[in-house]
Amino acid sequence: MPYEFYKILHVIGLILLFSGLSSAVGLKMAGVPFQGATKKMAFITHGVGLFFMLVAGFGMMARLGMMANPTPGWVWAKIGIWLLLGLSISIAKIKGQIGWPLIVLFAGLGATAAWLAVYKPF
Repeated sequence: MPYEFYKILHVIGLILLFSGLSSAVGLKMAGVPFQGATKKMAFITHGVGLFFMLVAGFGMMARLGMMANPTPGWVWAKIGIWLLLGLSISIAKIKGQIGWPLIVLFAGLGATAAWLAVYKPF
């Protein structure tokens, strides 16, 4: 697949991941019971987004020829952020009622990952 395909898939994954997170936090803030089909949709959306981002991220690495060389530090940092964002749906489920601080935390993780991808500092 071409590099551009992986880039688009990565962005689609990002949209799905944050859609799942924001729905979980929003429902908890509204006091709506987070169970049944609502919970299932948030978790599925979040999980599919994570999967798309992982596949697309490694696909882009392969297209850039980064798989044969030692992996740069910024890639390891992005994998760490990916893991934190994977846990974030559980945090949103448990502590979602605190609202804005969680949204800022999740957006900060996403912004840090974007900064690492654009500037590749290390």
